[in-house]
Amino acid sequence: MILFGYPLETIYLYGFTIATILTVIYIFFGDIFESIFSFGGGSVSVVTLLLSFFAMLCGLSYIGEYLYSYNSLVIFGGSFAISFIGVFIMKILILKPIAEAEQNTVQRMDEFIGCKGEVITTIPTEGFGEVLISSKFGSNAIPAKTIGKKDISQGTEVIIEGVQDGVLLVQNIAYSLKKPKL
Repeated sequence: MILFGYPLETIYLYGFTIATILTVIYIFFGDIFESIFSFGGGSVSVVTLLLSFFAMLCGLSYIGEYLYSYNSLVIFGGSFAISFIGVFIMKILILKPIAEAEQNTVQRMDEFIGCKGEVITTIPTEGFGEVLISSKFGSNAIPAKTIGKKDISQGTEVIIEGVQDGVLLVQNIAYSLKKPKL
């Protein structure tokens, strides 16, 4: 079948190539585009799903036109259905769990409140340092700042009093009135 003076195989091949190139560019620069143009309001961007759908649709349609002698509308319909199902499965099994894992990091930071840690980089009064927190899953070095009026030197044990913008708010355990969680 010919559309706009070109065979469908050629149109599908160009569509697949362009969609694939745009997808690769979006993977590398998507955050920049989303912040400049203010789109992609969720944790899973609609642009990712649309580009993936278009690339699958064109690729499957190209293969269908090349291999089978069915009517072009039947091939397009089958490719559309397979692409829709493929993108739906990709969203449910890949993109959504990744987005939820990113959101869980913030919740885990709140779990550190009340825990004991050790300063591994000195925390100045008006600056940031690092605190090592050990848990049953391993150790994490997390940025921290003091809520007291004195510097906290390396090796000092601290208690985590809170979390602000991904930074732990800590106090020297010797000056704290709270008992650390076990």
